[in-house]
Amino acid sequence: MFKVGISGDLLNSNNEPCFGTEPLNLLRNRDDIEITWMDKTIIELDSEMTSNFDAILLNLPKANADCVSKSDCKLKIISRFGVGYDTVDIKAMKKKNIIVTNTPNAVRRPVAVAALTMIFAAAGKLLQKDNLVRNDNWNDRTNYMGLGLTRKTLGVIGVGSIGAETIKLSKPFFKDIIAYDPFRSEKQISEIGAIKVDMYELANKSDFIVILCNLDSDTRGMIKKKFFSEMKKSAFIFNLSRGPVVNERHLENALEEKQIAGAGLDVTNEEPLSTDSKLLKYENVIVTPHALCWTDECFNDIAVEAISSILNYVDKKPILNIVNR
Repeated sequence: MFKVGISGDLLNSNNEPCFGTEPLNLLRNRDDIEITWMDKTIIELDSEMTSNFDAILLNLPKANADCVSKSDCKLKIISRFGVGYDTVDIKAMKKKNIIVTNTPNAVRRPVAVAALTMIFAAAGKLLQKDNLVRNDNWNDRTNYMGLGLTRKTLGVIGVGSIGAETIKLSKPFFKDIIAYDPFRSEKQISEIGAIKVDMYELANKSDFIVILCNLDSDTRGMIKKKFFSEMKKSAFIFNLSRGPVVNERHLENALEEKQIAGAGLDVTNEEPLSTDSKLLKYENVIVTPHALCWTDECFNDIAVEAISSILNYVDKKPILNIVNR
């Protein structure tokens, strides 16, 4: 029997799969597969789990080297529920011949839509105007003029599949789109519909900046004091990648000193974000709980893609989206 463990944090408050039951039936309908929901409180896999399961459908818990270090480890594949895999020790898994996959296709459009949602909300001062009505300040609306986009420049940091999709969806709204990605050529970025620039040129020229790069040793803390000092005072920055890409202390300073017009964060350095965070005191900062792209369609598609990787392993079919080849 092939045993599959599923992250307990993928259960909602009613103890039902947050991605719906249909994708789960792909596993339930197999007589050769046994599924087990893991504890909701697990924040890190341990050796007992990896010695019990052949596959793990993994959401937020970390998978470090220690959990696969013992000789009785039977884990063969970790299928990450989402596109990011910085919580998994890729080198350790490769050393143990454990396959790690992610779900880039399922999240491409939802995250791109989430990026535009942030932009539209900030440009239209959506939250501030909502508060005007709730606080009986309707007549103050003339003090909260929004920003049009047709004469503005969008800057995209990271032109992977999500960045490329964001550029594609953004074309009708902006005058210009510029992009920074050291792994994409000028021609490749041009074919997607943007102009390649270096990072600080992007900071200097953009009215709206969206961060969509991976988190690694090169990008950790990449957006810091110098970057904010190069931005226009009228510009907004949005992070939908991973929290540690942005130095939050430097972002807080930039907001405090009014070096930038505002920010939007779907990811933060610490998650969940403390209610004492300085970021929550600014009305020009939108903060969402690493969930802005979450929709029924998005989670259904992620689950199907993630579960298909496990089934392909069992059925000895080609496995897509392996991140530790």
